[in-house]
Amino acid sequence: MGNIVLLDDLTINQIAAGEVIERPANVVKELVENSVDAGATKIQVEIKDGGKSLVKIIDNGKGIEMEDIPNSLERHATSKIRKIEDLEDTYTMGFRGEALASISSVSRLTMITKTEKETTGIKIKAEAGNIVESEEVASSTGTTIIVEQLFFNVPVRYKFLKQDATEFRYIKEWLQKAAMAHPEISFKLVNDGKFVFQTNGNGKIRDIIYQFYGKEISDNLIDVNYEENNVKVTGVIGNTRIAKDSRKNQIIFLNKRNIQNQVLTNSADQAFKGSTGIGKYGFFILSLDMPANLYDVNVHPTKQEVRFKDEDLMYKILYRAIKSSALSEAFLGNNEQSENKKKYVTDEYNFLTNHFEKSLIHSKTIEESKENYLNNIKNSGETKIENVNTQTSIDFIKREQKRKIDYKYIGILLRTYIIIQIDNDMYLIDQHAAHERLLYEQIKANYKNNITTNSQMLLLPEVLNLTHKEVEFIKQNEELIRKTGYDIEFFGENTIKINGIPDIEYRIKTNTKDMFLDVLDEILDNTRTASKNIEERFIATVACKAAVKAHMDLTRQEVDSLIQGLLTLQNPYTCPHGRPTTVKINKNDLKF
Repeated sequence: MGNIVLLDDLTINQIAAGEVIERPANVVKELVENSVDAGATKIQVEIKDGGKSLVKIIDNGKGIEMEDIPNSLERHATSKIRKIEDLEDTYTMGFRGEALASISSVSRLTMITKTEKETTGIKIKAEAGNIVESEEVASSTGTTIIVEQLFFNVPVRYKFLKQDATEFRYIKEWLQKAAMAHPEISFKLVNDGKFVFQTNGNGKIRDIIYQFYGKEISDNLIDVNYEENNVKVTGVIGNTRIAKDSRKNQIIFLNKRNIQNQVLTNSADQAFKGSTGIGKYGFFILSLDMPANLYDVNVHPTKQEVRFKDEDLMYKILYRAIKSSALSEAFLGNNEQSENKKKYVTDEYNFLTNHFEKSLIHSKTIEESKENYLNNIKNSGETKIENVNTQTSIDFIKREQKRKIDYKYIGILLRTYIIIQIDNDMYLIDQHAAHERLLYEQIKANYKNNITTNSQMLLLPEVLNLTHKEVEFIKQNEELIRKTGYDIEFFGENTIKINGIPDIEYRIKTNTKDMFLDVLDEILDNTRTASKNIEERFIATVACKAAVKAHMDLTRQEVDSLIQGLLTLQNPYTCPHGRPTTVKINKNDLKF
């Protein structure tokens, strides 16, 4: 007798269940997704003992036709596709026809269902995949599925389940995501007879976020509504004040399905870079809607992993969606949009991903650059900002129409925070973070446009003795250092001579040696392998070391100059390291 045999149906179903049904949360997922596909507007989930003894799903969907019921528990029986080509035009949550067969093979399952056109419903009971009872019953339109004693016939799988509280947490977290993906559906969750939550199904994602996350999160959200190449991105992102230490609050839906995709995760990280703080992750709940032929969800039975036909395009679209929305946030009470926002987002993307092309500006002299900038100011009706170096304030950071605000200067708190009043709101401006952002944009503009004549020459050059590690870094990144404004030359094996420093606004007399060594120390302590990470971090560090610090006294004229400088920027919200430049305090927040 041969060694190869055909497995029986029960064994096949239990193997499939091992891929689809790992724990009670998977049961809830598969059954709720069936309810969504059935057009339900109300879905109730009841749980006992973490879902081990009972999972009950009640929906008001269209129900199952009487003649389809015998096939409903068969493996690969589905109403959602007919052939493989249908996958390119399928928008349902399920399509494999494995869920009910897999669940019923490892549990005792009861299903009650009725369509609108039928006068009575049908109730069936199954054990280990076999229907043992069927009868007509009184029922409302929709489907109720009761799953009891999960894994009763697979004890080896049952013993790997977690404690009841842990299994319930998995269920709750998944159902909350389902509620956010489908705000038009009312979801209700009951655990061990106790009410947990219920959404109202009014279609407003912000109401659900308020319910699940609370007022602090809800008050710090920015709406996203972006469309490009038949891909629409909607939802919300958080501002820098609600960035977190983990990715727990980073949720992406693709055509209403919660997915995981490393390309999208990397894109979001890049879009939030410099606005969330080091080691922090941006908050976002985003829905992507696109034609089904642009992606493949048929990668794994859980349908959580997807592949895109054009991953590079998806990377760019999500980046632009997040970045454009982040730049639309009101700043100092003003939400006026710039026509140049799209160009700025593209420039930022190109800078961070090393795709930018060298501008023709690199062939211009300082005088030509200044003349260009001043002509642009004249043409746009903008007035010159005192104390902001015109050589570095080029088109890359300038708005077509500078935002105008009318504010009342209150004073400076703790020699660090500038206080101004606009209407009924008070704003605290971090003088170091604000100046750091301003200088960062100036230095980056020079670097991006390859302006090589952007050094302020020193009267007496500075000579520095360096360690071997510092020398190696300078040799490997000499072009970067020169393009950010440092005029350096080697003056021996471990010695360099600094002839010039970046030609930007310096608030105080700068100790060239200390500043350059501080920059090297910061970079060498955080060196990363990607060259673009080093470039961006070097520029940010130079800006940080050159900016005014806390406890430095500013004159009223310098305060006004700093605020006006921020108003020229497309991104004035945070310093390059993610610290907010401003904090808003409403008069209601001050009531005792």
